[in-house]
Amino acid sequence: MHDERQQMLANERIGKLLWKLSLPAGIGMFVMALYNVVDTIFIGQVVGPLGIAGLTIVFPIQILVMGIGMMIGIGGASLISRSLGARDFEKAERTLGNVILLAVILGVLIAIVGL
Repeated sequence: MHDERQQMLANERIGKLLWKLSLPAGIGMFVMALYNVVDTIFIGQVVGPLGIAGLTIVFPIQILVMGIGMMIGIGGASLISRSLGARDFEKAERTLGNVILLAVILGVLIAIVGL
C-alpha cells in the first residue's frame, strides 16, 4: 500500500493527482454546506423566524471556530510531515503532542465561553 502510493505520487501527472487527492476534501466541504442548509430548513420549520435569526448570529462564530480548528490541524499536519520526511521522529512526536494539547486547551476555552 505504502509503495503503491509512493509510485502514484512519483509517476502520475500533477493535474490527475490534484483531482484525485482534492476530491475527498471537496466532498467534505459540500457535505458540511448541505448540513447547514438542512439545519436551517429544520430550524425554520420548527422554531420559525427567531430560530433563523439565531442561526444568523451564531453561524459566523461557528465558521471562526471551524477555521481555527482547521488552522491547527493543517498546520500541525504540515509540520509533522516535514519532520517525518527529515526522519526527525522526536520532533514529529513533540509537535503532535503540542498540537493535541493546543486543540484540547482551545476546545475547553471555547466550551467555557460558549456556556
